[in-house]
Parts: sequence; C-alpha cells; structure tokens
Amino acid sequence: MATSREELIEAAEKYLFHGLVEHDGSNVPLAPECWRIEQGADTGNTAEKIREQLGSEIMNVITGLDNLRWLVEGDEGVVYYDLHTKASAKPVLIAERFKVVEGQIHEIEAIFAAQKS
Repeated sequence: MATSREELIEAAEKYLFHGLVEHDGSNVPLAPECWRIEQGADTGNTAEKIREQLGSEIMNVITGLDNLRWLVEGDEGVVYYDLHTKASAKPVLIAERFKVVEGQIHEIEAIFAAQKS
C-alpha cells in the first residue's frame, strides 16, 4: 500500500518533535535498517544507532523547531524548518528528506545552514 501524505508527515514529525526536540527516539517509528545522513556524513545506519544519537548529550542544544513547510510525493517528503538552539538567537535553517514505507522511516537526509548572529 502506498504511503499517504498524512502517514509520512506523522512518522517524520515523531522524529522531529520526539526525537530531536525531546531527545527521545523510543517513540520514533524507525525501520531496523533506517539510515541518516547529515551534511553528507553518515550519522547512523540502523534504527538503534539513530535512537542512540537522538538521546546523546549533544542533542540537548536543541530547544525547538517551527515554521515547517512540507513537500510530499509518494513515499518521500522534504520538510523545511527553523531549528532553535541554545547556541544562537537565530534559528538554524534545515531541509530534511524522509522516506517512509508502511509507517516506518527508512531514510533521513538532512542539510542545514546556521545563520550568522
């Protein structure tokens, strides 16, 4: 069955809000073989490793996100959003691509640009 727009966004937003903002990957629907790339670098090639990263101390710098804008086609979606951190008054500008199949995230690819203060 094809992934609906709503199903894709729901799965990805669990990653964004529970994983990134709350630093808790336990409720994020990651496929066992899910992988994540950030700025072209491997940041996790299994669900377990990605969940471990989401709970790592470095993630505590993230305080929130907003201004989400979605583009979805089939089982892939791209979201553009503003990520708020303790490190800067200006948000980090993020584009993140998700591939969701049967309610589970299989691929995550992020690129970002920090704004000058």
